[in-house]
Amino acid sequence: MKTVQFSLEKEIPVVAEADVLVVGGGPGGVGAAVMSAREGAVTVLAEQHGCMGGTAAFGEVTPMMINHYAADGKLEHGVSMDQPVYTELMERLWSYLPEDLRPSASDTDWNSSRFMVSKDLISLAMEDLCLEAGVKLFYHFRLVAVSVENREIRYGVFHTKSGFVAIRAKNFVDASGDGDLAALAGCRFEFGDTAHGLCQPMTLCFKLSHVDRSAMNNRKMQELYLKAREDGRIECKRENVLMFGYYDDDIFHFNTTRVLGKSAIDALERSEAELEGRRQMRQFVNWLRSEVPGFEHAMIHSMASEIGVRESRRIRGRAYLTQEDFLRRSKFPDAIARCNYPIDIHSVTGSGTSCVFMPKSEYYEIPFGCIVAADVDNLTIAGRPISVSHELHASSRVMPPACSVGQAAGLAAAMACRRGISSSELDGVEVRNRLTALGAWL
Repeated sequence: MKTVQFSLEKEIPVVAEADVLVVGGGPGGVGAAVMSAREGAVTVLAEQHGCMGGTAAFGEVTPMMINHYAADGKLEHGVSMDQPVYTELMERLWSYLPEDLRPSASDTDWNSSRFMVSKDLISLAMEDLCLEAGVKLFYHFRLVAVSVENREIRYGVFHTKSGFVAIRAKNFVDASGDGDLAALAGCRFEFGDTAHGLCQPMTLCFKLSHVDRSAMNNRKMQELYLKAREDGRIECKRENVLMFGYYDDDIFHFNTTRVLGKSAIDALERSEAELEGRRQMRQFVNWLRSEVPGFEHAMIHSMASEIGVRESRRIRGRAYLTQEDFLRRSKFPDAIARCNYPIDIHSVTGSGTSCVFMPKSEYYEIPFGCIVAADVDNLTIAGRPISVSHELHASSRVMPPACSVGQAAGLAAAMACRRGISSSELDGVEVRNRLTALGAWL
């Protein structure tokens, strides 16, 4: 690759000083910022977009995956293991719905409004929780650099409409989704699976309206899809059409495009992935209208503003989980989150989705060390890029546990600030005990 010489050395304004700086406003970021602020820390959340939401908003991902515990194994008797921030977030989202669409506690269908996500309402709900907690929100702040001295981050540098600015903080939380803050700080990370060095494929989600539900036949649709794929009219390697219902009966959500072999942390490849995802979407829409009963009058209702990323960097922490921990249902004295969502791996090379399940009466735990960066002392990790293997990540990456991991990362950062230490110096058992006192299901 050709290169050019470029340097930038200039004084830039420090626009904020905080106890805790959270970078990223998705499920992990809202958990981190809300819990940090509630613990009394001066908390700033910097988000590159114009609102919160992360993949739930900009990737248009729905539904929320079910991470519930039920002693008798029956989901209808279950309780969310992601408390308190995640459950408060969903309750706030529901408050924006009209009365007739608000869910009941007994709803367990994937297509019920208990698990559906509106990208607009989730953004509003996240912002509500942050503002009520006293979080200072900075929008259109894209992280571009950090300053590290003696194993501690001193400040982050952001590009904004007014140029480069800095934010200083005592402790930092990486809720960027891709581990951008940790990578800029020089933290080691893993990427992809061991066999191919590839991450799970990216997916561009979209919704169609004006669908005649009464004319639909799912079995027939799957048969027609395989035929269209075999004939080359749809160039998508996914093995079936994955779709979910939505609040309106005539709207369906499609999580079914599959973009293979592209890296979410390579600028050119991520751009190519966006183009490929929309190319596949066009093929799906044309095929559905022309061949699939019920979709004759379908219209594009909405599409994700950016492609959904399942996996990218996984930041090395002071602990590490693998598939064996899933299979053993590992438990830890310093656990900060629990999970029983299946290991759900979309093929990195082609068709197929492999799943390993566990009963709803069981779960594994994520220890504090998985969210504490190994190479920087005042950095915790929120959301999906925690210190786990490719396989375990396929379970822990979904949005409810990502929010719980975030609330632990933010709480630890705030506790450390109150004591005048870095987050890595905390006893994880103390963090767990404090989480439990604040309503976490631990």
